[in-house]
Parts: sequence; structure tokens; C-alpha cells
Amino acid sequence: MKQYYELPAELIHVHEWTPSQQIEPFHWHSNLEIGYCISGKGWFYFGSKTYEVQAGDIFIVNNMEPHIAQSSAEDPSRYLFLYFDPSLVEDGEKELLAPFVYQPQKFQNKIPAGTDGTKEIGALMRSIQKELELRKAAYRSMARSDLLKICILLLRHYGNETSSKKFNQAFNLYLKLQPALAFVKQNFRENIELADVANHVNLSVSRTGHLFKDALGKGYKEFLQTLRINEAKKLLLKTEMPVTDICLQCGFQSLTPFYRSFKLMVGLSPHEYRNQKSILSLLDDEYE
Repeated sequence: MKQYYELPAELIHVHEWTPSQQIEPFHWHSNLEIGYCISGKGWFYFGSKTYEVQAGDIFIVNNMEPHIAQSSAEDPSRYLFLYFDPSLVEDGEKELLAPFVYQPQKFQNKIPAGTDGTKEIGALMRSIQKELELRKAAYRSMARSDLLKICILLLRHYGNETSSKKFNQAFNLYLKLQPALAFVKQNFRENIELADVANHVNLSVSRTGHLFKDALGKGYKEFLQTLRINEAKKLLLKTEMPVTDICLQCGFQSLTPFYRSFKLMVGLSPHEYRNQKSILSLLDDEYE
């Protein structure tokens, strides 16, 4: 699985997906995301947060928070995912993006099945999927109309939690941080410092550091390490590259800090992680 997804040229995209029964490396998307569990059970991970999943649950994902879903072995989950570019909404109606402009550690990503609006959101996502598949006259306008309805329902759900003033502050922070995040995601394999990011976005080092902390709830170094370790997990799982090569390819300058960071974040050494995943893969093959 790719760690970072570039979506098609379309500004809005819908697809169905069944997560693996193994926990795969976390990833980000360039677009905003809404997940609707169609059937089955499992778990959805957002950074250090874990949500149990059942049919009818809705999940909100912005383009700053690492996440991954996992299926239950007994009853695998299946999702409908909607991805869209913020520009479809923010022009003149930016308040509708309020549910996506959040601090990860304080946000409740899950809207449980049975909550007001969840069935309607699921139906609207199906409607968008149909419009994009059939491509009838003005299908883009119809899809955008359904998207705006979804955003309104989400705004009403989260509305009591976000004042106008707080939203404007968060939205401005969100806009300022996007170029910095994109730069780090593209260059994390290199030896980049916070000063390089600050220079890229034309801000002071101090101000850039505060942007990461305020928006993500974690500092620049922690964000960078998360990207590197997730890339290492992917390479350990999907390739037979030597650990030393993976270490260097993921942006670490030597094995000692790589092993220390990996053990701290994953709870296993790189070798232990690779061996454990190999065993789980063999077990999965037996059940298929």
C-alpha cells in the first residue's frame, strides 16, 4: 500500500474498499476524506486514537492526520470513501470546512451509526458515486451539490463544538500549514531541518515550529519521525531490502537513531516487526 495517495485529476472521487486484516502503515491523502462503513466490523486508527467500527459509522479525515483502517477477521469491514479537494467548498463557503479543520488530539473522528444525519450522509455519498460513474449532463454540479449537503450535515453535527472565531483561527492556521506539510511529505527522505521548511514557506523558524505544534499537536521533529518510521514499516513489510538500506532511504543518517525511533514508535525492533508481519501474512494466506 502506498503511504501517500495522489488522487485522480477529478476534484472529487468515490470508491469502495475493504481494509486488510493486518494493521498496515499509516498514510495521508492530499484531499479531505469521509469514510462510511457499509458492512462488517473492524477498527479505524488515527494517530494514537483507536475507534471500533460497525456498519453505518461515519469517519472524518483531514489531510494532516495519519490514519489507517483494519478489518475484523471474522466479519471484514467494507467502506465507501469520498475524497474531495477543499477548493470545491472553500470558495465563498469556507465555514463548511470547519469539521475538517481540527486539532487531531482533540477531535472525535467517528460519528456513530444511528446518529442524526449518518444515513443521509451515506445516501449522498452513494449519489455522488452514481453521478461520477454515469457522467450525465452537469454531473459535476450535481456531485458538488451533494457534497455541500454532506458538509452542511457535518457542520450541524460538529457545530456546537466550534465557534466562528475559533474556526477562522483554525482555518487560517490550516492554510498556512499546508505548504509546509507538502514540503515535508515530499522531502522527508532527505536530511531536512525545520529551518529548511521555514525557508520554503517564508516564515521564521520559531513561527514554523509553532504552526506544527498548534495544528497537529506535535512538534516538527515528531511529525518528521512519524513519516520516516511509517515509510520504514512499509518497506519492511513490502520489500526484502536490508534494514541498513531502509534506514538510509527513509532519511535516517545512521542505524542507532533509526532503531531507537522505530522501537519507541512501534514497540518492536525493525527485524521483529518484519518477522511478525511475515508470520501474519502466512496466516492470512491460509485463510484465503
